[in-house]
Amino acid sequence: MPIHFPRPRDDEPFAWGLTGPEPVEIWERFSPAYEAQLQRLVNTLQALGFDPEIGGAGSEDGEYVRAEYVQNRRIVFFYHLEDPAEARFLSALEGDALQGWIVKDWLGSWFDERAET
Repeated sequence: MPIHFPRPRDDEPFAWGLTGPEPVEIWERFSPAYEAQLQRLVNTLQALGFDPEIGGAGSEDGEYVRAEYVQNRRIVFFYHLEDPAEARFLSALEGDALQGWIVKDWLGSWFDERAET
């Protein structure tokens, strides 16, 4: 199912609560910073050949992105977005660093195996 931005706000609870009356932090679902980071992550995953899906809204662990790699469905990217530490980590990956991290941590060994054959 295609992911469209901006996403409509839902009535699900926030995994970590809110720091104020409205979501503003990068880990608070539907804050401008959160949505921009999510869109960047989804676009990067799609450009690399993944098929991302968003789930987990309202759960104790919070919203996540799950994405299967289209060329090899055994490779699955999974990342929680509402955890403050995880959100800050993604935010720190500026420019091509986000793509490099995904390639290294999720595709690296598969690319290495293919190169050997």
